[in-house]
Amino acid sequence: MDKKFVISLIGAPASGKGYIASSLVKELKDVYGFKEEDIADISVGEMIRREKKAKTPLGLALEANMKEGGLAPDDMINEMLIKELKTVKAKVLIMDGYPRTVGQVKEFDKLMTHFNSAVIFRDTPKDLILERVKNRRICEKCGIAHDVGDGVCDCGGRLVKRKDDQVLPERLAEYEEMTKPAVLELQKAGNNFFWYEGTAEGDDIAREFLAANKQYL
Repeated sequence: MDKKFVISLIGAPASGKGYIASSLVKELKDVYGFKEEDIADISVGEMIRREKKAKTPLGLALEANMKEGGLAPDDMINEMLIKELKTVKAKVLIMDGYPRTVGQVKEFDKLMTHFNSAVIFRDTPKDLILERVKNRRICEKCGIAHDVGDGVCDCGGRLVKRKDDQVLPERLAEYEEMTKPAVLELQKAGNNFFWYEGTAEGDDIAREFLAANKQYL
């Protein structure tokens, strides 16, 4: 594999992107022989938090913009992302939630000229998402997800509702307004785009997707 392989996971909040990511990692290790250091998770949200904490020029600009109530501008996100993708040493990079605006889609092809790339889109209906998260809880001690009926975690920690689940309707509305149009733009471009239903199992998605892209592994 001459170039890094970037996998972009896109879907609504709580659509199961984390489940797909963990399934991809397992399949890469078990079937394709990748080691832990060969695979990296790339989170735009985590990058923003890191830049702000380090008070870099980009971090300060992001913080100033977000204090005014705006989202991080696409040009700043793109600048931060290309630096991250080039710096990370892993061979396969699993990127969560990018591109998420039409503006980011316009830069996506330019960014990906440096890499082999593919997009996984999980198309999950709003009603299914809301039903899934209704009883979802996390352990406030270890962070493992549970059903509300579990009572307590094996570690003894109390099960609580995730903070982002509490504002899920607002997050879904933002997704429909901003991200869904971006996904449709990507789909029209047809650049190694893989569409899956919201009920598709993560293990099946990982197996099918990686088999279709084995030339990049």
